Amino acid sequence: MPLAAFFAQFASFSFNENQSSHKNFDRLVKVLKCDVKDPQGRIALAREGFKNALVHEFNARFGTDRKNISNWQNLCGVLGIDPVPNSVKKCRKCVWDVHVNLVDLVDSQRTGKPVKLFASLEDLRAYTLHTRNTFPKKTRAYQGGLLREITRTYFRRPGSAKKKERKKKQKAARAAAGGD
Repeated sequence: MPLAAFFAQFASFSFNENQSSHKNFDRLVKVLKCDVKDPQGRIALAREGFKNALVHEFNARFGTDRKNISNWQNLCGVLGIDPVPNSVKKCRKCVWDVHVNLVDLVDSQRTGKPVKLFASLEDLRAYTLHTRNTFPKKTRAYQGGLLREITRTYFRRPGSAKKKERKKKQKAARAAAGGD
């Protein structure tokens, strides 16, 4: 599988199938003895490879075709949706109503641990912020349609981009006026 293959390229590292992906990556960083500054960029390269491997792992386990009923039914089964719907549209709605961390979802397939479901999007958001188990969203080149279909952005609050732009303009104005 892609995650195991990613970790296998580091001869001095032993991948633990029963540990979460992020715990394995944290151990890898320690094994490589990468410091925060990392002048050679090893940690950045490893992180990029890790993100790509997570996406490939999802694709390998759940499929990429968002129109394939088998992919959706497999996902519904893993999420404990019972009965499993018999159409893509119904599966999509059921999956969308479930709040699950995608990294934990991928890990559960390898570790055999049950998938943790959350009562609300806010609970999922708080858990994800606490654990830092975020699924890479910038690796869209490798994401299949199914993954794109279920990936959510829940860290950006409505209007935050406008607020950030406004602050940037205010700072530039202060700097131009000599106040910064």
